[in-house]
Amino acid sequence: MQNEFNLDPQLIYVNHAAVAPWPARTVEAVKNFAEENGTAGSRHYETWLKTEQQLKKSLARLINATSTDEIALLKNTSEGLSIIARGIAWHAGDNIVISDEEFPSNFIVWDALRARGVELRIARLSSNCASPEQAIIEQMDNNTRLLSISAVQYASGLRHDLRQLGEACKTYNSLFCVDAIQQIGALAFDVQAINADFVVADGHKWMLGPEGLALFYCRQSSMDALELQQFGWHMVNDLSDFEAMTHQWQPADNARRFECGSQN
Repeated sequence: MQNEFNLDPQLIYVNHAAVAPWPARTVEAVKNFAEENGTAGSRHYETWLKTEQQLKKSLARLINATSTDEIALLKNTSEGLSIIARGIAWHAGDNIVISDEEFPSNFIVWDALRARGVELRIARLSSNCASPEQAIIEQMDNNTRLLSISAVQYASGLRHDLRQLGEACKTYNSLFCVDAIQQIGALAFDVQAINADFVVADGHKWMLGPEGLALFYCRQSSMDALELQQFGWHMVNDLSDFEAMTHQWQPADNARRFECGSQN
């Protein structure tokens, strides 16, 4: 493992929870791509697309998604959360539940919905409840449209019992969104076991990748719950027919519908 990282020998790096250093294989992959682009431009574009599909397969296996149809590649975690927040057809009186230990991205995006009459409920994890999960569940009711929680809290390191929270979402018929950036790559993660509808995670922490490339998981049965807010050539069913796109187009019937343009 030590051979994977070319860190300064005087440096003991323990800040993966912010931005991880790249392992040698990541550095090599980025160098190879830059050299290829510099010498041949987009001549090998079809190979790039195959690499993209292979990445989706790897991510689907990593989180136990049903297939790559449930995986999209986005720019960052915040974009994924925004797609969810702006895609759900909210009604006045709906509420969203989060915790008081969330990273700002998992607060601001939901707090901005107050203007639509959506109530934001914030569970205090240090309350006198039997557990942090119980503190969260006590904020939920039959008007809870969505629970959004970090799998592992960024500041305290608290790891939630996502199975218990997923069961609560089933009880209240609520959507379940997990910011998994602090868990995926470090600990096992199973979207089926926790009953997640949406999972978001940028790749620059424990997945040891570059910034600007994030995993977005959307359960197939929850896809139609999100009205599309971003549009472009990459999110349509047929990518190969540019002329047809300017006359008649349909969103892709898989998670690629959330990828509006070219990938990083």
